[in-house]
Amino acid sequence: MNAIRHALKDGSRRLALQAVRMGLPLPGRPLQALAEHVGLRDLIRGERIDVVLDVGANTGQFAQGLRQAGFAGRILSFEPVRRDFDAASRRMRGDPLWTGLCMALGDADGTAAINVVPSLTVMNSLLSPITASRPLETEQVAVRRLDGVLPDLLPDHAARRLLLKMDTQGYDLRCFAGAQGCLGAVRALYSELSVLPIYAGAPHYLESLARYEAAGFVLTDLTVVSRRAGAIQEMNGLMRRAHHDEGTRAA
Repeated sequence: MNAIRHALKDGSRRLALQAVRMGLPLPGRPLQALAEHVGLRDLIRGERIDVVLDVGANTGQFAQGLRQAGFAGRILSFEPVRRDFDAASRRMRGDPLWTGLCMALGDADGTAAINVVPSLTVMNSLLSPITASRPLETEQVAVRRLDGVLPDLLPDHAARRLLLKMDTQGYDLRCFAGAQGCLGAVRALYSELSVLPIYAGAPHYLESLARYEAAGFVLTDLTVVSRRAGAIQEMNGLMRRAHHDEGTRAA
């Protein structure tokens, strides 16, 4: 059986290299997305995650993907832009374990103007784009700290095993800072990391990783989200709570 597996593996590798040599277009992003879903599935299973906090839900595509991949636990989605939240709410219908709130999460309670890209709402951000290549609108949205709203939304959160997913277009560290009071229940992180900045004030990926590692998380996977001028622009990082024998850097 092992010999068969090795033969299939070698055969697949030869075919892939032949395609590269011939200059054939390869489905890079779909394959990366599939690998990311596999890594996320393994992280959820390995850390026994029973609640996913979906911050920056957009129209609910991430949470819907979790369901399609077999996650049956609780999902709490947070999306500040009304039209996108309404679209996510339609996807929640009929799923009693998936609920959402129309708000942004940050490091302080208040209101803020979010920059909305009507033609590409996944790029909506509380930060200003460095170069605005598409028309922008603004919308006033509520901003709350996660550790301020979670006790009411999930009274038993301290006994749960949470995955904190953040896709906030440069605002992830601000969201993370507002989660400090409930961070003990967070067993895993999913965060977008900026290599080449798109938004003014967005932290560099090394700063983000250092902050997460200092809080006790270790990196399990990285996948490329986008490239610019032949260089990596953004990545998604998966992290889990460090085990006792791995040690952590002092915060």
